[in-house]
Amino acid sequence: MHICVLTNQPWAEVPALKVSIVALLRAGNTITEVRVVSPSQAMPDGDVTGVPSRLPRGGGKAGALLRRIQPTKWRERDLERRLARAAAAIGAELFLPGPTNLLGAAIAAARATGGAVMRTPSQPDAGPVDLVHVAPHRPDMSRPPAGGGVFHTPDDPRTGYRPEPGRHTGRKIVLAYRKTDTNPGKYLEAAVRRSGAEVRLETDSLDFDTVDPDTDLIVFVEGPYPAIEVSGTTPDVPILFWFHHGEHHLHTNLRLVDRYRADAVLMAHSWHLGHWVQAPVHRFPFGIPTELLDPSKPLAERRYDVAMVGAKLWGGGPYGSRQALVARLEEEFPPELLGFGEKVTAEEMARLYEDARIIPNEGGTRHYPITMRAFEAVGAGAVLVTHDLPGTDLIFQPGKHYAILGDDIADQVKSLLTDMDALQEMADSALAHARDFHTYDHRVDELFEIAAHTTKRTIAPRAAMSGLAAMIDHDAEVQRVAQVGAPELADELVDRQVFEAASLERERLAPGKMETVAMRTDDIDGFEEILLGARRYIYVEGAAVGLEAFLSSQHPEAVVDRRDGLTRVDLMAESYRVHPHEVVEDTPAS
Repeated sequence: MHICVLTNQPWAEVPALKVSIVALLRAGNTITEVRVVSPSQAMPDGDVTGVPSRLPRGGGKAGALLRRIQPTKWRERDLERRLARAAAAIGAELFLPGPTNLLGAAIAAARATGGAVMRTPSQPDAGPVDLVHVAPHRPDMSRPPAGGGVFHTPDDPRTGYRPEPGRHTGRKIVLAYRKTDTNPGKYLEAAVRRSGAEVRLETDSLDFDTVDPDTDLIVFVEGPYPAIEVSGTTPDVPILFWFHHGEHHLHTNLRLVDRYRADAVLMAHSWHLGHWVQAPVHRFPFGIPTELLDPSKPLAERRYDVAMVGAKLWGGGPYGSRQALVARLEEEFPPELLGFGEKVTAEEMARLYEDARIIPNEGGTRHYPITMRAFEAVGAGAVLVTHDLPGTDLIFQPGKHYAILGDDIADQVKSLLTDMDALQEMADSALAHARDFHTYDHRVDELFEIAAHTTKRTIAPRAAMSGLAAMIDHDAEVQRVAQVGAPELADELVDRQVFEAASLERERLAPGKMETVAMRTDDIDGFEEILLGARRYIYVEGAAVGLEAFLSSQHPEAVVDRRDGLTRVDLMAESYRVHPHEVVEDTPAS
């Protein structure tokens, strides 16, 4: 893809933007920069297109006066028009606004060229030209340079069928994932076993030298951190890696693509992110876990009008739309007709959903994934009422298989419940469609088909790193590092945001605000305030005198690992992880 980046300053000077550009270039995309240039700055040369922030650009005192008397709104509109024209002339397909104030120009450029706008989840929706909305039906707009497949795209030629048990008898698959109650890998594993294929399951590490040469494929499933450890020589077997999160795990997953030596990537949703990946990408949604859900109870006999399971259904955090939905339902329905639950097991979720008529699903305020909840609702024989999440209409048919969430969930539920026959017809239609297209048994068939058309990928070896950088790099999930005395980390960890701690605004290093702190020092005296900013990890190269006293007073539960003059401190913060003291189940899925 040819991507035009709109900036106010060189992208290399903005850590978050730099990391994005490095990733996009590594995937094989072409990047062109269009930069706003103030009157006091020299116009850039080389490959950067400069756009004056204000006109006239020169003119001495007269020019300065003309610039000063221009109305602010007129000046902003004029800059946006000129910036959009310059960006449109580049010949790019995608437009990435670095700062949010350049989003309008990116939208105008995309409209003029038939392109689309890339944006971060924190930036406002770009409307019809937003790549989030465009990509599902225009896979060419998000296909990585390495290519991709047609499954679950508008060009998918397949028709429905019911997979037969034992159909892959005699085949072999290695499945590697952190086995938890919420990881969808367990449903994929169960379906592989039903297919008759022999499964080698690894839940902590995989030595490639021990993989049988007649193995058909290796599948890594994204899961709680720490990432699966890999070693040995890359085998001549197709290696696939299934992403099942979107933007907030993107850069970690891109690092793991190479660590796992993946030849192709599977994406459950967020298909607008495909062009970030340095390997071929295939759409690979969640499915119906048929072994978990019993949809047989008629809707009219069910206990709950509405049920929903998820994190933070009440009170605070980044789930405002979810909490508003729950609060509205609780205003209008008696508690005995509502089945809401947090921190429940998969089995408990299944029993709730099997006894519910309607299951709502929201898209959040930052990410718009087609979550497991959409498939669980249908698989439980309930009616799904969901935000019109990008790509959902490629999996189920709106109006026939699910209802699109309206402005008032309570009024919508009441309206749906007035016609129980129509409600049952929608639930039955969705379930029949899912059984024809969207069980995990179908996904297993897709795995073998994708592997059969996957070629081995050449992966360049990583550059040599200092011991401190290598220690940080091993924690694949780390994205932001405040460093003290280790400026080379910015060059060694090019796929992370690295900040000089001393230059950060005070609020950026407020207690628990920075993901990690790394320092090269023999004595932490004087650095305690910076260390307090760390939320997840502290890394130290040197004797680190005083660290133990600091941890005993501030983080008594921290786990400390010292070796070869390096210290790694796990602050045991709540996150998407398996804690070191937890035992990961590795028994076969039923």
